[in-house]
Amino acid sequence: MKDKRTILSEAALAVGILLDAAGVALITKSDLGITAVSALPYTLSQAFPVFTYGTWYYIFQISLMLLLILRTRKFKKDYIIAFVVGFLFSFALDAATFLFGFWAESLSFKMVYFIAGTLLLMIGVAFLINSGLPIMPQDLFTRDFSSFIGIPFKKVKTTFDISCVVISCIIALLAIRHLIGIGVGTLLSACINGYGISFFRDWQKTRWTFKTKWIKAS
Repeated sequence: MKDKRTILSEAALAVGILLDAAGVALITKSDLGITAVSALPYTLSQAFPVFTYGTWYYIFQISLMLLLILRTRKFKKDYIIAFVVGFLFSFALDAATFLFGFWAESLSFKMVYFIAGTLLLMIGVAFLINSGLPIMPQDLFTRDFSSFIGIPFKKVKTTFDISCVVISCIIALLAIRHLIGIGVGTLLSACINGYGISFFRDWQKTRWTFKTKWIKAS
């Protein structure tokens, strides 16, 4: 068996942020239905365009972290890194959204965007998780809140995703009188993302050993 190569966890984190942001931007561009966790910031960006998509995404993430800290009354050093990761992701998301804004918008292209975006998102999240470093604030929120209330992560994650979609629908109907961003792709993503991320996590682990150099996770 071929020896695995070593990759810096910090490099995996950076690649994960870029791929994750590109994936979310492409899925949004496809207009076939965004991911559940992206639904709320996207809806807010369309209903209240005073802030960009990426900025609303960061506000959303910060709000989750503040809620977690207030509820658990605990603050971990991981949260500081998560704030930085969230900011970098939001910046990358705005940049990718701007870049993809010039691309063609026919149905055939939109299908390609959705497939490519989904794959990039899966690979990016796999890199983020395999890095072993603090990741996106919303992921830390579901993980730590699940541990705090003693309910399995899968149930908390599912409830969280459904809540994001429901709140998004309510805001959209109240603010602009019609749904935006929610489509068949939203349901499809919810069904396949977990399996896809698991596949790419395992595949990456067969090729690389992840080793941190500068950032130490708690």
